[in-house]
Amino acid sequence: MKNTIITLLLLFPIFSWADAWDNLTLQQAEQVCEFLNTDPYILDYCDCCDYEGEYATKIYLMKVKSTEIISCDWNSEYYSVRADVDVLAEIPYIKEGPDINYAHRYKSKEALVITMNYTWAYNEQKKKATPIYTIIPYNIYGETNQNSGSCKAFTSFPNPKQIKNRKYKKWYNKKFQI
Repeated sequence: MKNTIITLLLLFPIFSWADAWDNLTLQQAEQVCEFLNTDPYILDYCDCCDYEGEYATKIYLMKVKSTEIISCDWNSEYYSVRADVDVLAEIPYIKEGPDINYAHRYKSKEALVITMNYTWAYNEQKKKATPIYTIIPYNIYGETNQNSGSCKAFTSFPNPKQIKNRKYKKWYNKKFQI
């Protein structure tokens, strides 16, 4: 029994590690702010989270209004980026990932800490929404796969017909040449 408890105590830190990558160097934080000021539409999307049940995650399409570099709240050696955002839509999350065909309008104003793995933005090279770490290099936890999300494939942004936001439609048409 004693060995079982010791084993569980040793394994607990592995399973309790918070995996939202919001600890950035100052240079990375500046790059994130600069990027979001020029390309403000993001998906708040935890691609490794549950897609059903009591703890199912939700995906939101957001427009970044402003950014601010702050101290990382759990590691003073690093910085984080706080963003004021307008939430434009909620997107259902199914087993395969975001169900962008069923996005629906959702209006809200929020403050959000940008994470390199769960904040997805438009990747010019991939022509898809990808985690920000594929756009701005981030290797604090080692090398990252630049060709996929942590758990799901890259995704698309929802069609502006569902969102009914003029500025988003203009941005979408420019990016996707519609």
